[in-house]
Amino acid sequence: MVVAAVLVYAWIASGLRAFTHPEAVVVAIPLVVGGIAMLRMHPPETDATRRGTWVWAALFGAVLIWELISYRLSPRVEHPTLSSIADSAMSTHPGRFVVFVAWVGLGYWLFRR
Repeated sequence: MVVAAVLVYAWIASGLRAFTHPEAVVVAIPLVVGGIAMLRMHPPETDATRRGTWVWAALFGAVLIWELISYRLSPRVEHPTLSSIADSAMSTHPGRFVVFVAWVGLGYWLFRR
């Protein structure tokens, strides 16, 4: 039942026009719900948690470096940035739907870990 509700929500959310107020609101709702859920959890601080933080920081740094290098190089066909890849993937309603479902699914998976 929850999966069906998420799929319907994702279809509606992905049908809204990009960079509008309604779209920002429907994208923010899962972020707020996830943020509240995270605040209610109080996991103990362990060495594994600290290591995981460093791994995520390193991954974020690598993606940031790739994005900056790709941004400076041209043309985009040879050196795509994450935003140019996302633009082509999300140029249609079904594409935006798939990306939105993947985003919510990834967030849920990360939350459950």
